[in-house]
Amino acid sequence: MKKKITSLFLCMLLILVFLNNVDADDSQTNKMIVKEIPINDCNHISDEIIDDIGWFTSLALDDNNIPHICYYDYTNGDLKYARWTGSDWAIESLDTNGDVGRYTSIALSDDGHPHISYYDKTNGNLKYAHGTGSIWSISTVDSFGNVGLYTSIALDSQGLAHISYCDYTNRNLKYAHYDGSSWQKNVVDNSGDMCIFEYFSDYTSIAIDSNDRPHISYCDFSNFNLKYANQFGSSWIIDVVDNEENVGTYSSLVLDDNDDPHISYGDITNENFDLRYAFKKEGSWNIEIADSEGDIRKWTSLKLDSEGNPHISFYDYYEGSLKYTYYDGEDWNVDIVESEGSTGCFNCLAMDSSDNPCISYYDWGSKAIKYATNTGDGWNIQTIEIDTNTDFLDQEQKYCCGWAYIIDDTKPIAQSFKPTFKTLTRVELMVVKRYNPGDFRLSIRENLNGNDLTSINLSSDEIAEDLSWKVFDFPDIEVIPGQTYYIVCTTYDVASYDAYFCYYGINDEYEDGEAWIKSSSWKEISISGFPDPDFGFKTFGLDTGIPDITLNGPNNGKIRTELIFTLESVDPDDEDISFCIDWGDGNIEYTVLYPSGSSNEIGHTWNRINTFLVKAKAIDINGAESDWDTLEVSIPRDKILHSNGVLRILYNLFGIPILKSLFYLLF
Repeated sequence: MKKKITSLFLCMLLILVFLNNVDADDSQTNKMIVKEIPINDCNHISDEIIDDIGWFTSLALDDNNIPHICYYDYTNGDLKYARWTGSDWAIESLDTNGDVGRYTSIALSDDGHPHISYYDKTNGNLKYAHGTGSIWSISTVDSFGNVGLYTSIALDSQGLAHISYCDYTNRNLKYAHYDGSSWQKNVVDNSGDMCIFEYFSDYTSIAIDSNDRPHISYCDFSNFNLKYANQFGSSWIIDVVDNEENVGTYSSLVLDDNDDPHISYGDITNENFDLRYAFKKEGSWNIEIADSEGDIRKWTSLKLDSEGNPHISFYDYYEGSLKYTYYDGEDWNVDIVESEGSTGCFNCLAMDSSDNPCISYYDWGSKAIKYATNTGDGWNIQTIEIDTNTDFLDQEQKYCCGWAYIIDDTKPIAQSFKPTFKTLTRVELMVVKRYNPGDFRLSIRENLNGNDLTSINLSSDEIAEDLSWKVFDFPDIEVIPGQTYYIVCTTYDVASYDAYFCYYGINDEYEDGEAWIKSSSWKEISISGFPDPDFGFKTFGLDTGIPDITLNGPNNGKIRTELIFTLESVDPDDEDISFCIDWGDGNIEYTVLYPSGSSNEIGHTWNRINTFLVKAKAIDINGAESDWDTLEVSIPRDKILHSNGVLRILYNLFGIPILKSLFYLLF
């Protein structure tokens, strides 16, 4: 009788395998002046950054309002993809071959499968990743020259990918589309410099209309104009949308139900620094100011709600905050999403089916990628992934009035500050060199005439001539939170034309410190017409309050059956905690934030037989992390599988979800 049941089961199994395969589917004397601009964390990005995660985020929502986000892991140089499972974020590293994943863009097909365009920095190529369930295919779209910067992707009615991007070699705007068998590529605009800055503002944005024709917004840097291109047949029709001084940066394009274009973008003209919004109606372009408070709007992202009203997320350069504005039919309404530290770079906006805004973005202060939603009762913010192998931003003065103080070997300068962390790890300065001065020395002191607590010397070759943040990574020291310390800067062998300049802001931008200079003695800097100066600086440190971790759960279970584990952690500073769990089977999971001291259940299912070492650690909101707690979990063979070799092979080979139920029903 048992042989007959087994034979019957094998027949059913083969049918199921066949059906499963059929259904399977195959995204100042003493000063120097320059153009007046604020310098903020996300604006001049240095290759000296050691640990960082969450750059170039791109967000799409599926039909169930589930967020899918791609982004760049700077620390490892990888392309990553995160999806909300309903209880936590499932994170995958999609491409780890070289330094890949910058300038990502994502689109979802009707079946919810992601399509992603991105830049391969190692090879200077445009690449494309397409996911179908658990399988990802990766291909090179364009490898002619250094191409693939500032990508934007959209899908047509057939689910085929269209990508706009920059050719950095030739300074052209290019376009590629997949015709079902191969990638077709052409130049959209080569009339000037369409791509001149890396990391800056050359962003392109693409949308596909109801006739599957591409539309692209971008900045013409030769003239600093906002341009818009749409394809008609084999030709491109190009409009100059806005040519009022320096406009067109960080553009974002959408089409309405009539295929009319709407574009958000930045105006970086000195007198303005506005967020602008342009839309085409009855053949004419209309331009509005969506926000004018503060300075420089960057990384704008535009979407339309079900009524056709525009919603824009953007990064406020001066305030270092993520903002969101929308038009209600009469006025623009601006809201601050998050403003702690410097947060909101690389933001991307989506609207859910109820017209609620959802935003992915990068938080510089905590070195994390985050996701914010607002359903009417305020902003709910989740941390998707945080780089725990790093220090954290503590004190900062990030505004530059456009003037700089010369650093002389006979007249060193200093900036006082008050740390809040117990360990000081490094300092960044807004400093440039002219020609070839001698070594630059930075030190930390408890008093200006005291000894150095720590110091570092850099050669002239290590400091740039253009305005940027310079990292001074000295040996870590312990400091007393709230006590005044001094960043002291000096140099050697300064000649008439060889010098360093340290830029400053005015009007007491940093209230917990002052700018100092030494001649015969130290004194606060006082400059007529430039009240209360503070040098541009950032300090980084570590919070030594380390959370604990307790992992509890079963030591054995059954294959393809969920096991429930309990995670508990108490943070000494009573800060919220997230958990990182390594399940031992290649899956690493990051949870949402939980209150300190709470007991939290999380489940996992193993799909193969083995003994697994589960590891978990707690991470507080500042990134302080516990040691690993471990638990060994054994997933043994089922008796029926162990006794019947044929069934065991088929069971492990196909793993059809209904298969297990049939096993236990029949046996």
